[in-house]
Amino acid sequence: MCSIGIERIQVVTGEVYSRVFPDIPLQMAGIELWGAHRRFVVARMGSTGSTWLAWLLNSHPDVMCTHERILSRVFPKRSYDSNDLAELIRLMALDTMHSAYLAAGDVGSVWSPHLHVLSGKFTTALLVRHPARCLNTRLRGYPSNQAFNEIPTWSPPVIRELWDIDLDELCQLDRIFVHDLFVYATQSWLLGKAIAILRIESLQELEYCREALRQLTGVRYSPNLIARAIRHKVHVGTPQGTTIREMVAGFSSQQRHWYRTILRDVAPSFGYDLEDELAALPKSDAAILQGP
Repeated sequence: MCSIGIERIQVVTGEVYSRVFPDIPLQMAGIELWGAHRRFVVARMGSTGSTWLAWLLNSHPDVMCTHERILSRVFPKRSYDSNDLAELIRLMALDTMHSAYLAAGDVGSVWSPHLHVLSGKFTTALLVRHPARCLNTRLRGYPSNQAFNEIPTWSPPVIRELWDIDLDELCQLDRIFVHDLFVYATQSWLLGKAIAILRIESLQELEYCREALRQLTGVRYSPNLIARAIRHKVHVGTPQGTTIREMVAGFSSQQRHWYRTILRDVAPSFGYDLEDELAALPKSDAAILQGP
């Protein structure tokens, strides 16, 4: 198993989305926006801080933001599909909100293929977090909370094609770990397609956060609102002060190998440098991970 370039990941991802979700462009084609307020949607994978971001966005009186609104739309069903998401997006487009807001949107509902098609009608963004933090949260929470969305049937063949990893040969936790890496890597397909890439760590910086929110909503947030949000912690899954090196060192040797191989070319495109993390690894691991 060796690392492959980000361009190859992006090409394969685009081909897979076209094959697995062929109806999305048609479903989105007839959408028309009613009312004058801006619509926005933010995609993300799990454990990225989306609850906090939605809370921050919704704190402005001129902005209405929901978090994973699709879940309340499909309840009591435990799952949803592209048709459900298309209905949600059409509702968001048609709802004028009685002209009460300057912007309205959702964090966490839409998938990457929808985000791409919606560009030009909705303001679109992808929320990311350092991959080690996402994976660490998953590993820490798994023993007590093993809730996990089923791995789609189309994912394992793609993982095998790209990195020659057979999920059927792995234990459940490692299957989840590798699939999370796969989801993270395929997000690179949105680079150059989503209007904004939001790094949750950078959103803790006042000026970066203020500009990112303006770009997403068209509304200027006061420094006081943002400062209050930065102090407000939501769903903290990792003890404060834990470093990236400590998180990576907590992965198994095989997990570190997958982590480095799959994300070596992807993470830097989101502004995360993995090279420095090798200093946390045993020499035997570092030799493996340096790989071809």
